[in-house]
Amino acid sequence: MLSAPLVLAFLISSAVAVLAPATPNVTPAPKATQDSLAYDDAGMHFRAPVGWTRVDLGALSAAGSKAPPVALFVFNRGKSDERSILIDIQPFEGTLDGLESSKETELRNASEGTFVDRKTKTTLANGMPAYFMKVSQPGGPVGHQLRRYDIVVYDLSRSIDVAYVGRYGDFEESDVRAALASLSVVVYPRNRR
Repeated sequence: MLSAPLVLAFLISSAVAVLAPATPNVTPAPKATQDSLAYDDAGMHFRAPVGWTRVDLGALSAAGSKAPPVALFVFNRGKSDERSILIDIQPFEGTLDGLESSKETELRNASEGTFVDRKTKTTLANGMPAYFMKVSQPGGPVGHQLRRYDIVVYDLSRSIDVAYVGRYGDFEESDVRAALASLSVVVYPRNRR
């Protein structure tokens, strides 16, 4: 059984690996919302499906030059088929292809035995270009494998990574696509704090 603290610790440790040098003029500023299943800021919107629970990340501090994750949602917390959605937003300068390459390197460096099974250029429902990545990672009790899907987006100021993680075999790619379907990203307003 994959425990909630283990998945949470794995997600957060993966999220704090260094992705790119910080640029201090761009920081995500979440908009106040009454919807506990939503994360919104000036450049993106995501709403987790019904049945998921938002986890209070409290006052996580930045690790080095990297900001902490902005949101974490969990499905079936504490059960054997627990799954998590983690939203990580970081300052980034470059291209979408460069961001995908950086993300792939970050994932491999965070956990020995990580394998990127597939990466596909795609577009979000609102037309924003993105990468959809399917990743296998060791995790949990000995012999267990985690399946991770990432949607990686560059909004011309920030990297946005929405990761769906759970134990291998507990869900299908169609579950991931349905859970992440509400994600929309636009070009982030420059010089916004």
